[in-house]
Amino acid sequence: MLVILVSIITLSGFAQISVRKVAGNTDLSGKQGLFYALPSTYIKVELKLQKIEYLAGPYAEYAAKYLDMDDVITSDYDEYAILDAMISTVSVPDADQVFFATMDDKVAKEGNAVLFSLTQSGLAYDLRGNLPEKPFANMASLNIQSDAGNRDLFKYFAETNLYQQYDTIIRKVVVDTVTVEKIYLDQKWVEKTDEQKAVEAANKISQIRQARYNLISGYQEIAYEASTVAYMDQQLQKLEKEYMTLFTGISLNKTFSYTFFVKPTEPNETVPVCVFSERSGIKAADASGGEKVQLVLESTGDFSAVQSVVNKRNSANADNQGFYYRIPVMTHIKMALSKDLKVDVVFPISQFGVVTYLPPSATSVQFYESTGGVKSLLIK
Repeated sequence: MLVILVSIITLSGFAQISVRKVAGNTDLSGKQGLFYALPSTYIKVELKLQKIEYLAGPYAEYAAKYLDMDDVITSDYDEYAILDAMISTVSVPDADQVFFATMDDKVAKEGNAVLFSLTQSGLAYDLRGNLPEKPFANMASLNIQSDAGNRDLFKYFAETNLYQQYDTIIRKVVVDTVTVEKIYLDQKWVEKTDEQKAVEAANKISQIRQARYNLISGYQEIAYEASTVAYMDQQLQKLEKEYMTLFTGISLNKTFSYTFFVKPTEPNETVPVCVFSERSGIKAADASGGEKVQLVLESTGDFSAVQSVVNKRNSANADNQGFYYRIPVMTHIKMALSKDLKVDVVFPISQFGVVTYLPPSATSVQFYESTGGVKSLLIK
């Protein structure tokens, strides 16, 4: 996070700060000062999905006939599952809570300078020049991880697609009332049918299994070392598995990471995030055909009494206001994705809280960057 340091004259003695809320009709002609904003809170939802792609083998329809196998993939389809979920918050400037701070004439007569720190997005951080402890990152990304073990799909499919066909042609030739039969062989290349290919693959599987039996039983009568026998058997098993996928099919695993940003507007509400389908994966929040992923927000306290007092105070001292700050509301956030996967957290939500101001004589203030609340202050 880039922090902008704005130099301001030291606010000592009886120096006064005057802060005004910026609205559409605010007239700041001839005024010298500094704009700053209070934060609003966005809820960041991160979902980790697993996608399994099931691909039917090219000889799936012959699996029962030649290998006596019924449990095979017969058509291509996808299957999704949510593996993990995480909720956090990020802070952004609230366009409805922008303020302009000016200093009285006494400030200009002081000789010492102080730094007023703002975040890159214009959020107030510190009147004393201190920097945030750690950078603020606000990034959304889609990350895909694939199963690298299935890059060569059906590598032994149709190793040779053609075969030689021989036809015998007999011609009868009459020479001087003598009939002579001449025999010719006609050779041509013919494309194999899928069933012929399946038969060849099934025969290859039988040969591999026989080779494994011969290896393990010592049929070859060669005293191989144990490690050599183990290696050859491993390679034969691998080869058999690759031929078997021509009948059983292949499943590919991929992992997706989705990030959503949601801005809550009411202390007690249900906020849609997206729609999840086991067949289609993640879809837009207003899409149909799936399970709605929602955030259930519940305020942990009622600040209506505080808000009423603050409203009266704000209107009674319209011309004698220091820096504005926020009192956030702790909010219970729940998200249920399945029977076994639930997220339950509590975070402060800035926009649900109360906005009020400090005395004009508050000369050194440090704010919580995430909420806009006062962390520490010095009043002279």
